[in-house]
Amino acid sequence: MTKMRALVYDSYGPPESLRLESIPQPQPGPGEVVVRIRAVALNSWDWDLMVGTTMGRITNPFKPPRKILGADIAGTVEAVGEGVTEFAPGDRVFGDLSEGNWSGLAEFARAKAGHLAPLPQGLSWIDAAALPQAGSLALQSMRKRPQLGPGEHLLINGAGGGVGTFALQMGKALGARVTAVDRAEKRDALMSLGADAFVDYRTTDFAAGADRFDMIIDVVANRSIATFSHALNDGGTLVVVGGTVGSLLQAAALGWLVGRRRRQNLGVLVYRANPSDSTELAARCLSGAMRPVIDGVYPLELGAQAMRRLGEGMAIGKVVVSPDA
Repeated sequence: MTKMRALVYDSYGPPESLRLESIPQPQPGPGEVVVRIRAVALNSWDWDLMVGTTMGRITNPFKPPRKILGADIAGTVEAVGEGVTEFAPGDRVFGDLSEGNWSGLAEFARAKAGHLAPLPQGLSWIDAAALPQAGSLALQSMRKRPQLGPGEHLLINGAGGGVGTFALQMGKALGARVTAVDRAEKRDALMSLGADAFVDYRTTDFAAGADRFDMIIDVVANRSIATFSHALNDGGTLVVVGGTVGSLLQAAALGWLVGRRRRQNLGVLVYRANPSDSTELAARCLSGAMRPVIDGVYPLELGAQAMRRLGEGMAIGKVVVSPDA
């Protein structure tokens, strides 16, 4: 039986609960492929599922639903299962496996072929892995306000992470004025990406100032829905991408009611992994319109250290793990 290295865990806990083991290499089932992993990018969802936050335990309160984390992958097709016609061994692919098997923190992962997109030449494994989930969350958020452009003001709360760094670049490409909110240590990096203004959330409350915004993309959602409404112009748009369970439920349940008087659209983004989004994101990168911001690349054996970096909230952009590093 062919073996592979993988980061596995059995119970919710800190990054040190991850351990590197030699386990059987997966085999593809019908409609599936096995991908040789070249890079896997970490997301906040990985952290939630590892430590067992309230968000991470929603569907499995007592035990993790899987042994191997990691959803955003890039690599080459190693083997194909019955019925797979869109890919062949050797093809470069990337995608988000969060609606399937996850298991990207390993040398090989089994994936549904429909969850992957062809990876064009010219995009590195590292950059490709950084795109699918964070890039799609930013892209799907921007679609909630198709009129965003010159003369409009976009605020991104939690701008220094993967979603935020992508959304910042997308907003600037449309000609909007962009205010980035995060911790002071990330200011220079965000201003170099094109932010017009920066707010350190530890010293300044963006909602208490005089500025009003046409769109807010919030990755941390640590304010009431009424506070968000107050910070928006009439007709403004709030897209809540992440946050506490309470804030997400409040935005989902009360957003329509609170925003009705001022014709605001306040709500939670219901994310769906979409390979066509990955293809669009890759094209934007290859055209020079956007670039992934990579905080660091870690070998598989230092996966716990990579997770710790993600959980500390100090990462700028994406934290990536590579079996080849």
